[in-house]
Amino acid sequence: MKNAALQILLISILTLGGAVGPRPALAWSPEGHEIVADIALRRLTPRAKRQVKAILGEKTLGEYEVASWPDIIRGTQEYENLYPHNGQWHFVEFNVTEKYDDDFELKPPGHGQDIVTQVGRWQKELAGKNASAERRLDALRFLVHFTGDMHQPLHCAYRYGDMGGNMIPVHSFRGRNYSFGPGTQMDYAESIHSVWDGAMVYELMAGRRARTVARELDGEIAPGQAQKWSQGKPLNWAIDSYWRARKEAYRWADGESLPFKWTGPGMDLTSENYIDARLPMAKEQLQKAGVRLAHLLNEALDPDYAGPGGEEPKK
Repeated sequence: MKNAALQILLISILTLGGAVGPRPALAWSPEGHEIVADIALRRLTPRAKRQVKAILGEKTLGEYEVASWPDIIRGTQEYENLYPHNGQWHFVEFNVTEKYDDDFELKPPGHGQDIVTQVGRWQKELAGKNASAERRLDALRFLVHFTGDMHQPLHCAYRYGDMGGNMIPVHSFRGRNYSFGPGTQMDYAESIHSVWDGAMVYELMAGRRARTVARELDGEIAPGQAQKWSQGKPLNWAIDSYWRARKEAYRWADGESLPFKWTGPGMDLTSENYIDARLPMAKEQLQKAGVRLAHLLNEALDPDYAGPGGEEPKK
């Protein structure tokens, strides 16, 4: 389930004693992004679904080269030239030592090089009528991926320069369905951020296919939940993820804060002290991401879409 090509850049940053470089925020695992995309696909209006199919051709919304494509292109000169600063588009930096609410006005550093701005940008480009087929494909891939990333809590929060938890090492993860330890061969040094990118998703999947998990998670979403989650704007959703990080991802099961240490060997996460208490939040974040992605796609691709209060498409 690990992908060295996407995550090898963490090694140099998380190696003990290494210097702090640009924030290496990656993403939900490919499986996590597939789950989000598959939930969204089930909630598209017929017209939006036809538009998505026309843009993708033989590809599917949740496949690796669509939902995880923005991770694939990170660090490549070709796409840095085409989409400058795209590596910064995967996160927004909300400090957990400060409080944010829905009245907060985002003034992004770097002229909008953040996930909130980019979700809005690519939804607008996707809705445009004059873009080339290639540009619309890129817009769709960016929107799918960044909407998913926005719901990984540590893409919207940081503590004391820890780069969204990337600098907080994890020694072991002992879940009921997925585990790793110091003897496990890994492609990169594990951190609390990478645990949320991958290990929490794998624990939730329990060895099942992403499509199976997406169908299960989608079936558990009540109509009222979907309507509520679809309200607001990407900034509101990012702030919600920040609060999930502040109140849960950065805390043990008993509510105490995770350590701030940047040195090894790191934390030992178990079902009892962390994983079981945080798994419901990981599940809900994937559900929210799928519902909100469907909402954004419906808005962009179906002029007759009735919005959060309208009738949901039949499954």
